[in-house]
Amino acid sequence: MSTRPFHPDEAKEELVCAHGLPAGLKKALDQHLPPGFRNMRSQRYRGEDFDIALASLSEVDQAHVRVVYELAKTLHNRWVAMRDAPDWDALLQLVTTVLSAPFSDAAKAMGHDTMATCHDEATRQALGKVLHDLRGGALTPLQLYARMAEWDTDPLHLRSAAFLARDQAKIMRNILPDLDPAVRRADEAEKPHFMHTVVEKWDGFQFERGDQAPGHVRVACGYQGLLASCCLEASAVDRIVYNYVNNAMRFTTGDTIHLDIAPVGEHAVRWVVANPIAPDQGAWLRQNTKGDLGNLFCGGLTRGGTGVGLSNCADFVAAAFGLPDIDIALDGKYLGAAVEGDWYLAWAHWPSLYAA
Repeated sequence: MSTRPFHPDEAKEELVCAHGLPAGLKKALDQHLPPGFRNMRSQRYRGEDFDIALASLSEVDQAHVRVVYELAKTLHNRWVAMRDAPDWDALLQLVTTVLSAPFSDAAKAMGHDTMATCHDEATRQALGKVLHDLRGGALTPLQLYARMAEWDTDPLHLRSAAFLARDQAKIMRNILPDLDPAVRRADEAEKPHFMHTVVEKWDGFQFERGDQAPGHVRVACGYQGLLASCCLEASAVDRIVYNYVNNAMRFTTGDTIHLDIAPVGEHAVRWVVANPIAPDQGAWLRQNTKGDLGNLFCGGLTRGGTGVGLSNCADFVAAAFGLPDIDIALDGKYLGAAVEGDWYLAWAHWPSLYAA
């Protein structure tokens, strides 16, 4: 990741990365996808709807949420205040607090008390969907970058941790509108987001594979427009991309996850996350989805997780294009997944904003 200041005039030059999906994989993916997508909305979707009131959580979990949120918000605000003249020692001290109580305990426990005391199945399912993203999102990568910063005190890791804290706080406000009403209102205000914010935070992103071996994300971006109309919409896109990348980090057998971003016609942007997988994972996917990996996005299919993260992605994509339900989104390939050889590919589309 570059630490030099970004200027909007440089967007087109900086966003075209040299590396993308392997040619054979890109060709295989093209066979799954139509050439364009229809947006049924008359007004742009701004990332709302898939949320709950803070009071829907137990008092115990409300306290956990506030601990996680306040530190995430404080960490990013501290970076913003010092970024022109960083105090790396002070930032390191704050970043590493995510590794210890009360933050680590709250992050681990968040949502469990609510689910343990909820006995209505429909309510449990609804809560489970949003709690998945509350506990997922940028939280695990934030803790990883805090550990890396603790080991080597690299300023780049500290800076990345601050951005991950920002993303986690924004996702939490997306999920819980009344968690921080004043900042949530600011999230809803018109504020076009440049694509460089995605490329900068993901290209070279480091992670631990399931066997604790190191890995990284490589981004190829051929889209020259803007990402989102406001912070709230950007956090909805983040909820999708973090779900995809978190899954890839969990199951990849290689040291590289590819994130490919490209325009589709004049009205959509395609996001593809690709990672190599073990033969038994490919077999499990084919068998448990009955050969249709779109079933992963309907909820309930999981290999050790909750099985709802991808259904959240389907909800957002369907809403963004004004589709009546996720079945139509999946049938139209607005999002989906496939196994090609020893690779897993997951894609999602989002309406373009002021495409160039």
